[in-house]
Amino acid sequence: MERLLLLDAKDYDKDMGEFVRIAVRGIVFISNRLLLIEDNKGEVKLPGGGQDEGESDADTLIREIGEKTGYSVIPDTIRPFGYIEEIRRDFKSYHESRIFHQISRLYFCEVSVERGEIQLSEQEKRYGMRTVLYTLDEAIAKNRAMLDNVGELAWNQREYRTLLLIKEHIENGGVS
Repeated sequence: MERLLLLDAKDYDKDMGEFVRIAVRGIVFISNRLLLIEDNKGEVKLPGGGQDEGESDADTLIREIGEKTGYSVIPDTIRPFGYIEEIRRDFKSYHESRIFHQISRLYFCEVSVERGEIQLSEQEKRYGMRTVLYTLDEAIAKNRAMLDNVGELAWNQREYRTLLLIKEHIENGGVS
């Protein structure tokens, strides 16, 4: 799988401890709209999340999209897009002395028409996370507004730049 983007804040010392997290995120279009998760601040992101130990990318994608959106991924439709790598000082105050290193693996996939139950964590519920459908341009505009209004937080940058990469891929004849 090809690295699409490296977001390295260079705000850490190389001798710090490192926490590595693998995330798997889905790129799902339903009737020409992108399936996203939106929080109560208006940020939109691709559905997905952290990979459990021993779990394949496909299993993580299927589990995370199911939990976050209620949709079931059709396994035969999963196609790799690439990955985004983030390296920065951990933003959690009790872990500021370590490096946060996240690799977000991105996959195009399709989902079944019927929706099941959404299973959000308590933290996700507090953030008001909900499933939405936006055109790619609408999603890009929403995250550009987040960057302009809230500041260039690491996850805002990742989501915004990921959406731009998806748009470029599709405009260059890539499969969506």
